[in-house]
Amino acid sequence: MVEKYADLRQRVAWGAPGKGLYHPILKILPLDHFSEAPSLNPIADQSAYERAIAESDYAESVMSFSRPLRDRYQDYLENEFEPLANFEIRDFGPITGVVLPGLKRPATLEEVNQKMARRVGDELEYSKGILIRVISSIEAEDYEKEFSSLESSFGFVLKRGIACLILPVQDADDLLKKVDYLQSQHQLLAKNVFIWGDRRAAGYVMKATTASPEKFKAILLRDPEGVLPPPQMVGLPWLNLQLSEGLILDGDELTDLLRWVRIGRISDFLYPARLGGLLRLEELSETSRMPSFFVACLFQCSNYLDHASEQWPIPQPLIFGEVDNEMNLETTQEEEAEPFDLEVAKENFRDFSKENEDALNVQDATFDCEIIRGYRKLRQDDVKLRQVSNRDLVILLGIEFEKMGGDVMEQVREKDPVFHRYYFSLKALEDSPLY
Repeated sequence: MVEKYADLRQRVAWGAPGKGLYHPILKILPLDHFSEAPSLNPIADQSAYERAIAESDYAESVMSFSRPLRDRYQDYLENEFEPLANFEIRDFGPITGVVLPGLKRPATLEEVNQKMARRVGDELEYSKGILIRVISSIEAEDYEKEFSSLESSFGFVLKRGIACLILPVQDADDLLKKVDYLQSQHQLLAKNVFIWGDRRAAGYVMKATTASPEKFKAILLRDPEGVLPPPQMVGLPWLNLQLSEGLILDGDELTDLLRWVRIGRISDFLYPARLGGLLRLEELSETSRMPSFFVACLFQCSNYLDHASEQWPIPQPLIFGEVDNEMNLETTQEEEAEPFDLEVAKENFRDFSKENEDALNVQDATFDCEIIRGYRKLRQDDVKLRQVSNRDLVILLGIEFEKMGGDVMEQVREKDPVFHRYYFSLKALEDSPLY
């Protein structure tokens, strides 16, 4: 229930994937969902390490809604017995050990014409995507050790309809060759490729992405070696980058990684503009298990594809000055409302309050407060809104805030105590049998 509530909070704040638009009321509040992304342009005199800290703080804030999912993933890792017992493991030509999620659907006429099935309605095996864990060793012993470590992580991902694979590669070219095979010969399984690599393997992924960014939907990298500058393109795969604080260097490689992250957020759509490039600093364990932050970002990308795959961009050359213009929906979709001044709100509250007053005089009150003024400013062109009294607007907005949970109403109280008192006084009056 907590996880479903977190998903609902996200959808209310951002809208449905593919149709994202900030909630006009909640945007007034300082919720994590509306955290401002670091500038695409570096701030003068700010070191690369300081910029990395700012990116990490943003990633933690903007993905805060995923905490229940990540907690459930950790519980699954610790408690699930034989996580792959109900899933089939199969070889596809030169690609061995693909773990299938077991999804099937009837074939369409188009698929019959493409000789993917004999007749319409035949069962076809498919997946929502394939998670490829890239390793840089081709030794059988290393493969077996990695597979044993990842069984629980794979089991959790498979339940979301995503196939899983450990892929030993020798270099970036070898990686691209094997992905090409999967996508050309088994497109129902590998239409959407999510790729994950650490250290040297992460370097292979970066090089492969630079050469063919259209092949991948998301890349999940941890402490990459052999860092390359990002391709000067928009429409890159979603990137989630994790760096160990003990290994991070304040140099050209870190600057290049920051450019990867920030170019990844250049998008005309809200979800990729918020989540398309994330960097997180933390001390990571030595285990091969998939980090919970990677899992959350993977599911966000897969969910976006479920709802808005037709909007997925074709990588295009980066237009000169595009980064300077900061193509981010949080600044281009609508003008930011002027921030509220808490001290002004407190002063208004003091002026409004009277000694020993226990209730509002509904007849005399104008119900003017910071939130009401801010909301009317956001909707100043709405003719119908002009016919709604401040009193009714306080009730309507207060109901919306309460639907979002107690923590939201607490932030309302801190942001505008006058509005908070107005709403609960009016609510108490309406609930009273004498009113």
